Parts: sequence; structure tokens; C-alpha cells
Amino acid sequence: MTNSTLNYDEIWGNAKEILKKKIPNSTFEPWILPIIPAKENEEYFKKGHIVLKSDKSFGVSFLNQKYFNEIQNAINEAAEENIPVNIIFVPSDTKKAPKKKEKPAEHIVLMKEQIDNLKQMHSFCALNLKYTFENFVVGDNSLVAYNAAKQVSEAPGQKFNPLFISGSVGIGKTHLMQAIGHSILKNFPDLKVKYAKTEEFTNQLVDSCQKGQESYQKMKKFRDRYRNVDVLLLDDIQFAEGKKRTEEEIFNTFDALFHLGKQIVFASDRPISSFKNTPDRLKSRYEWGLSVDILVPDFKTRVEIIEKHAKRSDFEISREVAEFLAETFDKNVRELEGAYNKVSAYASIKGIELTVDSAKEILGIGENARKITPEIIIENCAEYFNVSKKDILSTARSKEIQEARQAAIYLVREMLDASFPATGEIFNKNHTTVLYAYNKMKKDLQTNKPLQNTIEEIEKMMR
Repeated sequence: MTNSTLNYDEIWGNAKEILKKKIPNSTFEPWILPIIPAKENEEYFKKGHIVLKSDKSFGVSFLNQKYFNEIQNAINEAAEENIPVNIIFVPSDTKKAPKKKEKPAEHIVLMKEQIDNLKQMHSFCALNLKYTFENFVVGDNSLVAYNAAKQVSEAPGQKFNPLFISGSVGIGKTHLMQAIGHSILKNFPDLKVKYAKTEEFTNQLVDSCQKGQESYQKMKKFRDRYRNVDVLLLDDIQFAEGKKRTEEEIFNTFDALFHLGKQIVFASDRPISSFKNTPDRLKSRYEWGLSVDILVPDFKTRVEIIEKHAKRSDFEISREVAEFLAETFDKNVRELEGAYNKVSAYASIKGIELTVDSAKEILGIGENARKITPEIIIENCAEYFNVSKKDILSTARSKEIQEARQAAIYLVREMLDASFPATGEIFNKNHTTVLYAYNKMKKDLQTNKPLQNTIEEIEKMMR
């Protein structure tokens, strides 16, 4: 046979039989079985080649990277000659413009859709209704992450899988992740979405692993909860690091979903590169798709966040107050939103005009507010850990005193922006000791939720 007389449909049919014996079924069924050869009258047909087309962009990328040689060899064997192969992505027209049935008035359909989505969100997805794309303020700090999230929501399982969103505490990772879930529920109501925090995942796993007659059923129920979904949104993935059983289950859950073309989104307070205690095979899964960062928003974006909150809650706020809040709370969107909620609620309840001066008074940061000093920080750390100020400044090394000392060193550096030599003088320590204590606290705070709560409580004591 010459190339001009080959029946490409027949060759591909025989090639699939060959591939079925060589490629895992979890890859063969979702990615290879639906592929068909291009016809001569199609614009992407290439003479002398077999052009295999698929409407799953991720599947095309996956096969080209992992199984191209196997597919090429199967084609050659089926055709009994060497024929170049191209595997291409061709969007499905039916996906873009599905046929719609006659429907009742638009407002009735919208109401029913909202009710159905709300039921699904609250019963299974655990999504917060305020975390939508519409409520997310996009700035230079989050533009790439926002666009990636939007594309994932428009084509789940086909683009950027997994999507890994990283960034420090309280700057919008959870908001963006849940916005993906809301958008998918709205645009693809038949898809099943699951959002969970890694701590919740771990606790449920531990509960399912307990010995007893119900152990098998409990584990099956646990795995069904996370694997019988179309979209899995797993937040705070950094808490899985070093937890061998949790990481193993995440790895297996990832593979089960990924090879079926399901969308996976991770969020973390730290970048993947910092996961030193995570197995390489799991780290590589995190890195398979796209990793994006959300940075601390700039001043302009923080002002927009305040003004958007005010507009949504129908509260009138002056530009001066918005700028004051944006300038004062410059490291954490969550704190910024909390400050806005506090001043707007107080002004509404008291029926007073919200000015910069009244905002300072409400937040306790006016001229008469307590000025934070190293002594005040040390005293409050001593009180919290039930040790003395003298203990913190001593060389004592008991667990409680060391914890209090490290917390005090960290807070002096963070709250007062003191240099390491200056901090060393305050605590009667050399530069190296202070540097070690500060870096240890900063690292531990990235993954240790109880420690985060401790630092927040001490900060509140000083306000």
C-alpha cells in the first residue's frame, strides 16, 4: 500500500488495539479511545501524515509528552510502514454551543439555577458565597493568578492541571480558588466540585484509618468523597508536608483524578520549592501544570479593595479614609478587610460620620493610642507564656522560656522593624542567635496554625 491508498480510520482502529495492550486503561480510555483521524477535507489534514485530533487540550499535551513514541510505533505496526503522526487539539463545536431546550422566562431559570447551585455548594462543596471572581479585586500582584484561574474555570481539566496558587497568608488565595468553584458550578452545573482544607482532609483520613470492622467502608467513603468529583480544590496544602500518610493519599487521589481528566487546584502559603520534606514524586505532581503566585497588593489595589467592599455593603466611605486604611494595613488583605469591617460597623451602629480621626479612634491607633515598644512586646510575651520578663532576657533554655523569647524577638523585628544588631542588644544576644530565632519563627509560622494564633493573640494584647 502507498500513502495515497491508506485507510487512516482502519489503521488507527488497529493501532488502538495494539495500544490497548501496552498503555494503562486509566490513560487509554479517557485520552486515546476518543481520538479520531482528520479527514482529507479538513483544514488541518496533512498529506502523508496521520493527524489525530482530540477536543481535550490537556490530553493532547499529555500524550505528546508521555506516550508519543508508543502511538507512533503502533501506527507504524498497523500500517506496516512508517507514517509520521501528529496529535493536535481541535475544540469541539458542541462544547462551545450546546443545544438548548426551550426554556421559561430568564429570571425563573436564573432563580432555579441559583437555588440548585446553592444547595450543591452548601451540601458538598463548602464554598463561601462571597468568594467569586466578581468580588475579587485584580491588581498587578494577582493578574497572572487571576487570569489562570479564569481559564481553568472556563475549561476544567483541559488547561493548567493542576493549578498551584501560592502566596503569603491573607492575600486572596482562598478567594481565587473558591471563585473557580463558583464559576464552574455556574457554567457547568453537571460537574461535581469539592473544596476542602488539607487539615480537614487529614482529619477525615485519620478517622477513616482507625481499626475495626467499619474501617474498609469508612476508607471507601473517604476516597469516594474526594475521587468521585470533577473538580477538587485543596487549600493550605503546606499542612500536608511531612505527614507521610496524608501525602500518600493526596498522591493517589491526584493520580486517580488526573488520569480521568478531572481538574485539580492546590493553594499554599509557600511555593513548591520550599517543600523540602515532601516526596519528589508528589512534588513533581504539584509542578505538572501551572504554578502562580499572588503577591501583597500595592497601595492602589488596597484602596480599590476597600472601595469595592464599601460599594457592596452600601456604605459610604471617603477616599481619605480608604487611603488611610490602605496605608495602615499594607501586608495582609484579611487584616485590611477586618479593619474596614470594624470601622464601618462601628460608624453605622453609632450613627457617626467616618473620618480618618474617627477611624483611628475606633482602631486604637490614634495619637493617644498605646505606643508599642520593645519593653511592651517582651512584657506581653512573658504574660502570654506565663514566664517573667527577666526569664526572656536570661540565658535560660526551658521550652516555655525559649518559645516566649523567640516570639518576642520575632515581634520586635516585625512590629518595630528593628535591625538584627539592635534586636540583639535588646535581648542581650549576639547577631547570630537573634537571626536564628527570627528565621525559625518565620519558617514555623508558614505551617504551624497554633503558632500563628499565638502571635495574633499577643498582637491583640498590645492593641
